[in-house]
Amino acid sequence: MRISLCFLISLTLLAQSPKGDTAKAKKAFDRAMQLQESGKLEDAFKALSETIEADSNFAPAWRERGKIRYQLGEVEFGAADLNRSLALDPDNFESWMIRGDILASANKLEDALKDYNKAAGFGRDTAQLYSSRGVVEVRLRQFDRAIEDFTKSIKLRLDNPGTYKDRGVTYTMMGKFQDALEDYNRALSLKPDYPEAYLERGYVYGQLAQFDRAIPDFTMVLKSQPDNVKAYTLRAAAYQQMNQPQAAVIDYSEALKRQPSGLGILLARAAAYADMQQFEASLADREKAVELAPKSAEVYIARGGSHHLMGNHDKGFADRDKAIQLNPKLAEAWLARGSAHYLLDHFDKAKTDLEKALELNPALDEAKEVLTKTNEKLTALKAPVLASKPEEIKESSLSAVQTLAEKQLAEAPKATAPQAAPPQPVALKPTLPAAPSQPTAPKPIAPQPPPVDANDKQNLSADNLNFLARELNQAGDFRKAIELFNQAVARKPDFPIAYNGRGYAHMRLAEWKLAEESFTLAIKYNPRYANAYMNRSAARAKLGDLAGSQQDSAMSKQLGAK
Repeated sequence: MRISLCFLISLTLLAQSPKGDTAKAKKAFDRAMQLQESGKLEDAFKALSETIEADSNFAPAWRERGKIRYQLGEVEFGAADLNRSLALDPDNFESWMIRGDILASANKLEDALKDYNKAAGFGRDTAQLYSSRGVVEVRLRQFDRAIEDFTKSIKLRLDNPGTYKDRGVTYTMMGKFQDALEDYNRALSLKPDYPEAYLERGYVYGQLAQFDRAIPDFTMVLKSQPDNVKAYTLRAAAYQQMNQPQAAVIDYSEALKRQPSGLGILLARAAAYADMQQFEASLADREKAVELAPKSAEVYIARGGSHHLMGNHDKGFADRDKAIQLNPKLAEAWLARGSAHYLLDHFDKAKTDLEKALELNPALDEAKEVLTKTNEKLTALKAPVLASKPEEIKESSLSAVQTLAEKQLAEAPKATAPQAAPPQPVALKPTLPAAPSQPTAPKPIAPQPPPVDANDKQNLSADNLNFLARELNQAGDFRKAIELFNQAVARKPDFPIAYNGRGYAHMRLAEWKLAEESFTLAIKYNPRYANAYMNRSAARAKLGDLAGSQQDSAMSKQLGAK
């Protein structure tokens, strides 16, 4: 049998090496522990190196030096020291724990989980073990297991606010908002000056459309962390949902001072400017977005919307063409161009684009609605003219042109507006508190249409009444919008889109019970209406029906709400 030369040399060196000086090693190790306890990590590192020089088989020295290296940012060297420690003493609970922490910090999650499981096999139940393993399980999206581990950790140590916060984040990611709120409240009762918990709780309030509660939480974050970009962006999104676009612009601007290249923030501010009908400022932000991300289809959709709003249709179509060129599989790009064609009476082109949008995303409700109207227009054009008719009111809403561009960059709640986004996952990290994603940039509001007199619309179809009512919704005239929605459903009782629009108007007027009733009717006539489920979820949350709210939120996700 052949034995490698390197192996023979290593055996020879081991045989020739003197025995370790255990007494000297122990003395250096004790000094290292004292230095480590007093926070003098570099001096402790030197003392541990002396320990290893005196006795290279002193396993605790390898373990402690590996831990210090990890704390000093030397992750790979720390892992190497822990490997040596475990080779010498494979039954050491703490060594498995520390190496698990190191592997988790290096994003080697599966390996980290194996080390934590190995540590758990020694029968030592510690709060830190379960908490650390829970964080890794969340990052691996093993939410049920993470909840079990965080709960075990809490039972072993009831006074740790961080574990309550981490379990709350996990509940948030699972859509269990009431459970999350209870954990955040407990964390804040233990640590009232806990900005990370305020940030997470404010995020959940946003998911439940309780923006009046979310705003004070984000304000609390900014008191102790005045440069927290996420707190500014989330508070801005909450202001916008409460129809306070000017306050939203102020917060988005503060966020951009601190993060000038924040693409999502820039698009969100553009939408807020559009809400204020400051279209030049909105276009300027979208121009900047194109400069920052020239290969992003979404920014061209957004800028194209501004061009159409300002009457620059050639530029608008050029941007929609560019978006399709960059990402031909993006349904919203086809919807954007198709909607623009529809509004400019290019019905054949609109039909082609809208059908393509639905081919790519069959759940895109806005595309379904505009395609229905397009087909009606095409049918009317092909029908023989039997008699002259009064000129029909031209449907000129630009809401469809301002499509879902900002939603593509969304990372935060938009609970009440049509096509609301479901909660975005909040990433947990082993050493840093989790924070919610950036807010969905809200959908711009079209220029306000002329006042609509409900008494003059008696001869309009249900579809036209619904269309005009939606214009009024976007212009903020919710009471008149409700009148027209009522006329629409009187003509067409099985009209889910109209019920959903009426519910949204009631919700903006804080008429939560009436809103819930309208959304329920929308669902009755279209049981797969994802957006209606999402909106009813927000209304039920306001009514205190949190169980019903969670069920509706889960159903909207199942149906593919975006």
